[in-house]
Amino acid sequence: MNQVTVEMMMQCRDDRAAAQHELLSRYHKPVISFSMNIPGPVKTSPAVEQAFRIGCRRIIGGLYGMKAEILEKRILYIPTGPEALICADADACILKAMALEIEDQDELGRLFDIDIINTDGLKAGRNASGKQERRCLICGCPAKQCASRRVHSLGELQAKVSSILDKAVSDDSANRVSVLAVKALLYEVTATPKPGLVDRNNNGSHKDMDFFTFMGSSAVLCPYFKSAFLTGLGSASPADSFVRLRELGKEAERQMFYETKGINTHKGAVFSLGIMCCAVGLAGYGHWGNTDEILRNCALMTKGIMASVCKAGAGITAGQMLYQKHRIAGIRGEAESGFPTVQNYGLKVLEKLLSDGKSWDEASANALMAIIAAAQDTNMMARSSVEKAEEEAEKAGKLIESGFAAMSEIRKVDELYIRDNLSPGGSADLLACGLFLHFLKKEEELD
Repeated sequence: MNQVTVEMMMQCRDDRAAAQHELLSRYHKPVISFSMNIPGPVKTSPAVEQAFRIGCRRIIGGLYGMKAEILEKRILYIPTGPEALICADADACILKAMALEIEDQDELGRLFDIDIINTDGLKAGRNASGKQERRCLICGCPAKQCASRRVHSLGELQAKVSSILDKAVSDDSANRVSVLAVKALLYEVTATPKPGLVDRNNNGSHKDMDFFTFMGSSAVLCPYFKSAFLTGLGSASPADSFVRLRELGKEAERQMFYETKGINTHKGAVFSLGIMCCAVGLAGYGHWGNTDEILRNCALMTKGIMASVCKAGAGITAGQMLYQKHRIAGIRGEAESGFPTVQNYGLKVLEKLLSDGKSWDEASANALMAIIAAAQDTNMMARSSVEKAEEEAEKAGKLIESGFAAMSEIRKVDELYIRDNLSPGGSADLLACGLFLHFLKKEEELD
């Protein structure tokens, strides 16, 4: 990693000052200048950038909370470390109070340098707010006092900062990934219409579950998704992570069945979405938007999984029996191949329609139909036959041939699926996976 030279620091400082002046001149409102306090010549790393994102979320969340309009935001990744300039329509004193709360919130906050540049170009002072001086990270004494006397060595400071970053980033990343996974499940069940599936309109072809059953089941899986991510983050290899994930998945299923009183709402999602959360952990910080890498990790984790289905006596589930009889790979084959149906059909259609301005319902319903057309949905086969499922897949493909099917047409399919007791539950799980990958990519964008 490149060290920051004096000339580079001076250039970055001048560029920052020019950008601040430009924003102040354009909007005549205070500017929040946010960067990281990192000791030593190396000012950036994946952990530093991830911690910077945490700080940005705290600042932007605070602005939203006080109903302050964000006039312009600039995010810069430069040699001297990541920086943010945010011009907000708010009083400088109120912004300074918010900044101090964030800086004093926890150990990570003490690595944040949040300045409020007033309309006269001067910084709002810390002591003017009545707050005490910043404390030393190591001993808790006034930071300026320790710095002037060089009480602590650079090595001590760097070790402390590294410890703070590792813990904060690991905790925050695990929490964020689990939130996004649950969000994906909630968006999936909320999407309406979904032929044969539980949605906001009806229970589809299911008499034993409803919208609220799925809400409770989604919530109870949050700790599992967090553990799945941490498993990937701490694993030496994809194969090792999958072995550990299987045990976590068994416990997650027990928690799900306890919550639903024995109803299978998310067994498929425990498998597929759990693998994806673990794969994100394997990818590491700064790679959440790299869908190819995440799905490649999924394939590496599950390599050889289909071989176990071929063993004598392995035909326990409907999916296993279908493979033994018809060589239909189902969700296991999907995982071992790196979820190609999710990437090439579900996610692709979802993001295309969202970018075209379609609603979440429209984009999700069409993405589901694209998945039904491409996937080998063993749920559909178990409720009817292989031939019937293949017939419905062909119909779904024709419905979205033009790139978009009207909601009225998808509602007609819903009526037919309910009549024939069909439920593309496997496709619904893959839709949730596509939503999860989309949310991960948006997370990287710092909206």
